[in-house]
Amino acid sequence: NAWNISHIELNPIRKVINDLAATTFSELSEKIKRDPCLFGDFKNLGNPDLAHEPQLYEELKDFGMIRTIFSGVLEKQNEDAEQKTNLVLFQDALDHLVRIHRILKMPGGNALLVGVGGSGKQSLARLAAWAAGYEIFQITLTRNYGESDFREDLKRLYERLGSAKEGKPIVFLFTDAHVKDENFLEMINNMLTSGMVPALFSPEEKQPLIDAAYKETKASGILPTRENCWKVFVDKCRANLHVVLCMSPSGNTLRIRCRNFPGLVSNTIIDWFFPWPHSALEVVADHFLRQEMLPNEHRK
Repeated sequence: NAWNISHIELNPIRKVINDLAATTFSELSEKIKRDPCLFGDFKNLGNPDLAHEPQLYEELKDFGMIRTIFSGVLEKQNEDAEQKTNLVLFQDALDHLVRIHRILKMPGGNALLVGVGGSGKQSLARLAAWAAGYEIFQITLTRNYGESDFREDLKRLYERLGSAKEGKPIVFLFTDAHVKDENFLEMINNMLTSGMVPALFSPEEKQPLIDAAYKETKASGILPTRENCWKVFVDKCRANLHVVLCMSPSGNTLRIRCRNFPGLVSNTIIDWFFPWPHSALEVVADHFLRQEMLPNEHRK
């Protein structure tokens, strides 16, 4: 099974990378092989005194520092959210969190998070998006939800992405539970590869969007024809759109979908969620049982 990748299979790859670092970059090999090797632009996140300073992409000291930063972000997120997120930021979760945040901050950064249900893919994606200052867009399934409903949701998403006044980065969070129709994935494949779903808007629906892009097109020094205005709108939407797919590797479903819709792989960065190690499970258990009156022998 091509999806059964484990830490054991990654060890030979790490050895090759370390050997190449030692021979090619001998002076920097120790820094390259450092574990953990953590970089990000969120060092000053949550510090009001440095909120307006440039966010530099720099090396971060260790997971302890990152845990402190994102614990503050999580607390702030819960203050603003209707439904609070009770998330335990153990080391492996922080590793994925830093990776997802880095993907989202990349121009046109899209992610495919692969892991079994309950591994925290959605929660970490939401926290990373909130830390990046992005909105989250997610469809809400109903009993009769179908392709026409999905198209209407996508229209609302694109209107927000390309709005002249409100256009800003949005994370489109989509899970395998949302795939009520395989045509949904075909549309997402088009979003990833070309930035737009063909024939999503009728000519009448496109006209207000084209008119709204007129000033922006002219200000860019581009001849404001109908075609050029539409292209400016689509390019703006594509620049603001970050698709995050949360999929399970169980069975052959994901493999078949990636074969049928290659954009799911070629236009995303894949982040594998391996089973959490025993140490991580102990941290989670300790967090939720800390206030419980249990004998010490039962805590072990």
